[in-house]
Amino acid sequence: MSPFLAFAIIVTGLAGRSAVDKVLALRGGAEAVALWAQLSSAIDLVSGVALAGIGGGLTVLVAQAGTPERQYPLLGQALRPALAASFLAALAVWLAAGFVLGAGRAQYALAALCGWFAVVPGLVHSFWLGQERRGRILALVAASALVSLAAAALAPKERLFEWLAFSMAAPALVLLWLKRPLRAAAADAVQGIALRRYLLPGIVIGVLSPASMLAARALVAGALSWHDAGVLQALWRMADWICGPAAGALSVLYLARMSAAHPKGELRGVLRAAQRYVLLPSALALALLAAAHAPLLPLLYETGFEVSPLAAWLFFAGSAARVGAWIPLYALFAMRRTGLIAAGEVLSLPLFVLLLALAGERLTLELAGAFWLASYLAYWAFNAWAARIGVRAE
Repeated sequence: MSPFLAFAIIVTGLAGRSAVDKVLALRGGAEAVALWAQLSSAIDLVSGVALAGIGGGLTVLVAQAGTPERQYPLLGQALRPALAASFLAALAVWLAAGFVLGAGRAQYALAALCGWFAVVPGLVHSFWLGQERRGRILALVAASALVSLAAAALAPKERLFEWLAFSMAAPALVLLWLKRPLRAAAADAVQGIALRRYLLPGIVIGVLSPASMLAARALVAGALSWHDAGVLQALWRMADWICGPAAGALSVLYLARMSAAHPKGELRGVLRAAQRYVLLPSALALALLAAAHAPLLPLLYETGFEVSPLAAWLFFAGSAARVGAWIPLYALFAMRRTGLIAAGEVLSLPLFVLLLALAGERLTLELAGAFWLASYLAYWAFNAWAARIGVRAE
């Protein structure tokens, strides 16, 4: 498949999210950007429990299955445990919102429901990724982005976040178009067991990552302000323009290659190629963003989005380390080292949140940037060590 389609998928998704943030900034300022980021993290928490684990496993198994007759049953088999796991996560978010939150608990309950529905298009995306049906993935990503942008632009201001939450669930309608995978014969029992093995990293990554982002923004807002939390979110979104294509390249291009290369003992060469063609360009691009962040922030958002050069450099350096850590992480997915994936996850965002909490009222955006860099260097070191063990065993 053409790398152009892979690039188009990545850029379309990023453009959609950035356009929504721009509309939110114009309609509600930095606070609206930060508050929607909180709600979308709740949606990601619910859907990520399934997609971060079973979604990645589905791509790996579909890529290794080879023939369509062996591929199609896997989607139906993945849907059942994925929806069950995300339903439990949605219930937990709903209960937590009822106990912890005040006026905003109804929005988080809605986010939990929409996150459950969002599992469906996420799994379809993973299924098509394993089949390398990138044209279909592009159409799904583009439609999803347009629905979210329309919600952000057209929703009444007092119902803005509710409309956006519904827009995240709407792509689940893609399931109505899929008939053959859901009517296919039952998948092999061994494949079903392999899929369920990915539940553990899915639960760990799917819960810890968005929950950590929720906690990180809340800690920054508590120590500084919600405006600063919005500026922090803007920095992350800027970095996403580099990290997103890097993650997309690893997912769309390299995960299937790693999955196919590992049984043949050829994973080492794929890892070197990923470092050369993904990590190095990403690091250079993030350095350029760090140098040009001052005029870009108000251009992408609005005046008032400002951060010191030191804070910007630290956050973008941490994002480069994040890309570096993803390369061995995808190798671990291809090797089905699910326990090591789950163990290493605590050294990324959860470690960042712990450091923010320990800083307390002494927290600054510069210190937060240093914590971001330290956390992802630790995560990179662990993943590289874990992947090296697997490669040596080939």
